[in-house]
Amino acid sequence: MAEHKAGQGSQWTKRRLPVEHLWSQEFVTREEALASERRVKGWSRAKKEALIAGRWDEVSRLAKSRSPFALRQAQDERVGLASEGTAPNEYIDGRATISINDEALDAIVSRAARAHPSECCGLLLGEGSTITHVQPTTNVHPDPSRHFEIDPHALIAAHRAARGGGPQVIGYYHSHPTGDPTPSATDRASAAHDGRVWAIVAGREVRFFRDGEEGFVALSYAVAPR
Repeated sequence: MAEHKAGQGSQWTKRRLPVEHLWSQEFVTREEALASERRVKGWSRAKKEALIAGRWDEVSRLAKSRSPFALRQAQDERVGLASEGTAPNEYIDGRATISINDEALDAIVSRAARAHPSECCGLLLGEGSTITHVQPTTNVHPDPSRHFEIDPHALIAAHRAARGGGPQVIGYYHSHPTGDPTPSATDRASAAHDGRVWAIVAGREVRFFRDGEEGFVALSYAVAPR
């Protein structure tokens, strides 16, 4: 806390001084604490405020209104994957460059066109910093014209397949039916800051970003034939 108050804890708190300690929870192991931290970071502001205030009924209501139990299970799968040694930030090489084959890139653009005027979404799969193919998923958000939410069942299945030797979940993609292919205010608010790659498509333009601890960072990318 002293480091955060002195502007040395992280860039996030350094830009938002002064900071105040509002809530904490004890855990038996460091792994449990890290898993809980990752989940809470992905919550909405309203849900975090309910947690701080101890309004557990509101926390439960917001969890149910946002997504079913399966999404919480998917988050646990993601945390488990990282704790087993496949850290998300290992997907990006030191030059902040990724590679994607032309067929996968075309699939993202085509999926966005078919979903218009709704937002499409899906998973980026591959190995290391190379996206080998994409997996379209259903957008289960109640308002798909302005938001996206990946089908939690598909996310769980993809992480389980990765643990079984299949392609790794490098990140996610979604479309912006209107606007630019850059993270929107909604994207920034819902980001988990887990190091995954986000591909955002608008029209025929696709841009890539890493969802890092301090926010989204633009990535350059190379297109290779499959």
